[in-house]
Amino acid sequence: MKWFKSALVVLLCATTLFTSSSFAQDSQAKKKILVLTFSGGYKHSSLALAEEIIAHIGEKTGVYEADCLGLYKLDPHQIDLSFLTADYLDKYDAVFFYTTTGEVEKDLLTDDQKKAFADYIRSGRGAYIGSHSASDTFYNWEDYNEIVGGYFNGHPWGANSDPVTIKVEDPNHPATKMLGDKWVIQDEIYQFKPGSFSRERSHVLLSLDDSKTDMDRDGLNDGKDGDYPVSWCHYFGDGRCFYTSLGHREDVWANKTFQEHLLGGIKWALGLSEGKPEK
Repeated sequence: MKWFKSALVVLLCATTLFTSSSFAQDSQAKKKILVLTFSGGYKHSSLALAEEIIAHIGEKTGVYEADCLGLYKLDPHQIDLSFLTADYLDKYDAVFFYTTTGEVEKDLLTDDQKKAFADYIRSGRGAYIGSHSASDTFYNWEDYNEIVGGYFNGHPWGANSDPVTIKVEDPNHPATKMLGDKWVIQDEIYQFKPGSFSRERSHVLLSLDDSKTDMDRDGLNDGKDGDYPVSWCHYFGDGRCFYTSLGHREDVWANKTFQEHLLGGIKWALGLSEGKPEK
């Protein structure tokens, strides 16, 4: 019942938001997005809701059609990604990851599949979109690190912590232009493994404003890295990659501003709108 009420709230919010003419898509053909929500470790309660809202945004805006496979419903030992081949990927314009790590990841993709996925993005045939725990998987796959942009290294600010202030580093990007110069939000805030994230590689859109945030937290990166990016985008070869670490809480998915942030990032990744970085 709790999930049903949450889903109803989200869908009502999305309906209100995305019937606005400001989000109307022109007559070009819809893009297709493959949505992967498999979980081999901690299973987020928002996975089902995430699939619904991603699909609903695409339907209401006409920007894209989402193919949600419902992999989050499976136990880790049941997950089979053998279908994820080059030919299968070529049916889609982008792949959306909302995943969580676990021992199951070791056998999820063969080396040939990993190469096919990396080539799919690198060649520009497809784009990558990641939310939240998409950075908490495939730690031993170097190309994936470059695609997602950084690896999860804990969340010093938990999902039930006080709201934090997010600094908007690029207010002109499609994923951030609705935010102004800051965004106050309650969600789980990640930090990333030192060396896995680079501002030289990724164009940072959002970061934690440490001047307005409680920094007295256990588990910070030992004071070695005072940079806490929240969302970014970059190119992997010719392919566009967008990532936002937000999306743990169900009410975040229900949040109008988060939905706009996500849609803006999706449109940039699909090449439907422009913003830095420019190829």
